[in-house]
Amino acid sequence: MIQKTAEVRDGHRARVCVGTDRVLDELLDEAAEELRRAGHDVVRADDPRTVTGPLDALLVTSRTPVGPDLLDRHPELLGVAFASSGVNSIDVADATRRGIMVANGATPQNHGSMAEATVMLALALRLRLPDRIDALAEGRARPRPAELDSHSLRGATLGLIGFGRIAREVCIRLEGWGVGKILCHTRTPRPDAWPQVEFCGLDQLLDESHVVSVHLPLNGVTRGLLGPEQLARMRPDSVLINTSRGGIVEEDALARALHRGAIAGAAIDTFAVEPLPSDSPLRGAPGALLTDHVVGHTVEMYRSLVPAAVDNIERILQGEKPPFLVNPEVLIAHGPTSDN
Repeated sequence: MIQKTAEVRDGHRARVCVGTDRVLDELLDEAAEELRRAGHDVVRADDPRTVTGPLDALLVTSRTPVGPDLLDRHPELLGVAFASSGVNSIDVADATRRGIMVANGATPQNHGSMAEATVMLALALRLRLPDRIDALAEGRARPRPAELDSHSLRGATLGLIGFGRIAREVCIRLEGWGVGKILCHTRTPRPDAWPQVEFCGLDQLLDESHVVSVHLPLNGVTRGLLGPEQLARMRPDSVLINTSRGGIVEEDALARALHRGAIAGAAIDTFAVEPLPSDSPLRGAPGALLTDHVVGHTVEMYRSLVPAAVDNIERILQGEKPPFLVNPEVLIAHGPTSDN
């Protein structure tokens, strides 16, 4: 158990700030009500920086900034829980140095749904589904065999950039599909546990993959990771999928690559600015399949997020390891742990 808990420190009800979010407000409302019923003092705020008085824990989404100014104002903070999987609005390393636990909603239903969405998008792009839908709507003649431009996923080389839970679930779901090589570029290769995956450098992955799928958090290292130089390395018959975080793929460069036919298509679910601006160069780009950061959001996923958020907060307040802890090193640095 971590050395400090809300109850031990102040002798009063734990005080939890629950934020707001344009997409996940219903989830946050439900979690806030459950925390109130559990006896906690719940404060709601669009911007947690406006909250006065002590705070024991914070429940927000990755669209709410949790910067050093907020953490400086609340040195008593035990932990920050994010209602979904993204934690890009906090510097996790800084939180760890401060002894603040960071947790998220990376439930099995969450990464499972996103893995299924990734496979769906790979199939849609390889089989040219958006163009087939447009062809029917426009009354185009059916293509002759020599004019077909669809390709099977069987035998294709899959490139995964990042190898977290979602990427690993993609590999599991493609077992038995007869895909070609699975290449992966990651800082933490696991060849012994995943012998079917070839861990390699980014350049090799881009050079060889028919499907490139991004599975990374957004941070200083990954921002702009796929720009003009990297996109130019991709095969002309390859497709790009990004369901992770906007800002990792340079959108202007991607739009130019699609217009030039440098790559065959792209499925993008997350953007640097959301909602996607009406003048985005990606709108109308040939071969672009664009969705509003909801492509893998299922009923099952959302049903899993409220219990995960409440459990994360309860464990944080008790000084215990939350079920979806992002920075386990904080437990090593700041006291013995309990998994109870």
